[in-house]
Amino acid sequence: MTNRKVILVLGAGRSSSSLIAHLLGQAEVEGWEIHVGDLSLAAAKAKVGSHACGVAFALSGEDSSERDARIASADLVISMLPAFMHVEVARVAIAAGVNVITPSYVSPEMKALDAEARAAGVLVLNELGLDPGIDHMSAMQVIDEIRAKGGRMVGFASYCGGLVAPASDDNPWHYKLSWNPRNVVLAGQGGSATFLDQGRVRVVPPHRTFQTLTPIEVDGRPYDGYPNRDSLGYRELYGLHDVETLVRGTLRCAGFSSSWDVLVQLGMVRDDATLTWAEGISWADWARTFLPADAEVGRTVRDAVRHVTGAGEDDLDRLAWLGLFDEASGPERVTGTPAQIVEALVTVKWVLRPEDRDMIVMWHRFDYEFNGERKARTSSLCLEGKDSVFTAMSDTVGLPMALAVKPLLNGEFGTTGVDVPMSRTYYEPLLKGLEELGIRFVEQKIEVV
Repeated sequence: MTNRKVILVLGAGRSSSSLIAHLLGQAEVEGWEIHVGDLSLAAAKAKVGSHACGVAFALSGEDSSERDARIASADLVISMLPAFMHVEVARVAIAAGVNVITPSYVSPEMKALDAEARAAGVLVLNELGLDPGIDHMSAMQVIDEIRAKGGRMVGFASYCGGLVAPASDDNPWHYKLSWNPRNVVLAGQGGSATFLDQGRVRVVPPHRTFQTLTPIEVDGRPYDGYPNRDSLGYRELYGLHDVETLVRGTLRCAGFSSSWDVLVQLGMVRDDATLTWAEGISWADWARTFLPADAEVGRTVRDAVRHVTGAGEDDLDRLAWLGLFDEASGPERVTGTPAQIVEALVTVKWVLRPEDRDMIVMWHRFDYEFNGERKARTSSLCLEGKDSVFTAMSDTVGLPMALAVKPLLNGEFGTTGVDVPMSRTYYEPLLKGLEELGIRFVEQKIEVV
């Protein structure tokens, strides 16, 4: 394997399964070696298996010298590490003249490396996963097409969710975990959501995130969309300066958000204070600690939650299914933030079993004017995973990066610096490649009233 190009994959978590498998599937023909490193050597070995072109190694949590040496000797680095580590990886790679791919948003620290990367002739291609990634490419393909035909964009909405496939949907939340449970629990807590609604800027504070819902139907199934943090930044990114409506958000099955909002109202998913409860506390007593004292008088914990939050019966049923009203069992850990306690609970209750399949749903709406007439169309993606390892989340996060490897190694993109895949240079070949792999969007015209 001496003359092969080395593709270094840092991180072997659940989102890397499809990426690594696709690269290994092409390695022999393309003349690649796929080196996979993780803090868990077992995880890296599991991803590589016995493939002749694969090498698994352990990353050190204390000493970065071996990692940096591997970066410098690679032909391409794909960082699947936690997002805050991408900048450190990119800095080492730029100094060594090595191109980098990440699936994460461009941070200010990463953007600051742009001039250095350009000077070194290095491309650091970020936001090349699902959301961000496929969302950018699929949106810009349609927006560019509308503009090329003389249309003027007046509104754009985009929602995406990692959900459970209907055949594996067997709980009242209609949800199972196919990605980091901590991110799910902390959703909506990163600051106020801002978006544009019919010409007016709307600001939604975190405690109202799950009350600000948009009903959306995809493939005949109902969903609720809640707004993400900063939609207004996409006026610049997508060139949508003149639109009246601009919102990006997250999709959940109908009913999920109203039930989760009960936990938000009670403070059960706050992550800003570490608390300690009594050993052996029941879930019901744990839940009571979030209720005003007078609300408990003469009421069960379920009735008290209803009294304080106004929760409906379906919402209370979902909380009961989680076990939050249970008098006989309780949390295994009694020290942590409320969010950490809930995270441990849902990690068990929402587990994606080996035979389960997840589902990705992405939905865009484009409102535009053409020859003085208002028009609208949608573009949607529904993709089910194969199993609990090769999930739809793993496919949609990993395959865009895998497809970018060959053109990047061959210099076909012709770009350098810190970049994101919003131009035709990227979306044309990558969306075509995704479509060939079964990841395709369905477009539909909408009658504008």
